[in-house]
Amino acid sequence: MNWTDKELNTMDYEDSLFIYIRDENGNMHQPTYIWGVSVNGNSYARGANGVDYKWYKAAIRERKAHIKIGNIEKHVVLTFPNDSLTRREFDQAYKNKYISYIELMTSDKTAAATVKMAPIE
Repeated sequence: MNWTDKELNTMDYEDSLFIYIRDENGNMHQPTYIWGVSVNGNSYARGANGVDYKWYKAAIRERKAHIKIGNIEKHVVLTFPNDSLTRREFDQAYKNKYISYIELMTSDKTAAATVKMAPIE
């Protein structure tokens, strides 16, 4: 399943992206605020605290999540891109969307925690 243009537009204009991931016991943890953008028809996000943050460790373990942004709620599959082209395009999308925290959100530490989110039907 792919993102619709409307969903990608929401991703690019709404700031409040929350991710929910199951913990080790199978319980859904409290939502975590992360920073999302779309790039070339795909949806990506980063957390400001990098790979050491609890949500990212759970994302690596579970490889799926539930997200909410604006009026969109979706179950998603998570993958973890680390190529330089995605990084450059993603950093530029952040610079286009966000006015503050640009240095933090495009730092190596934060970029290491990039997730690609693909909707599940």
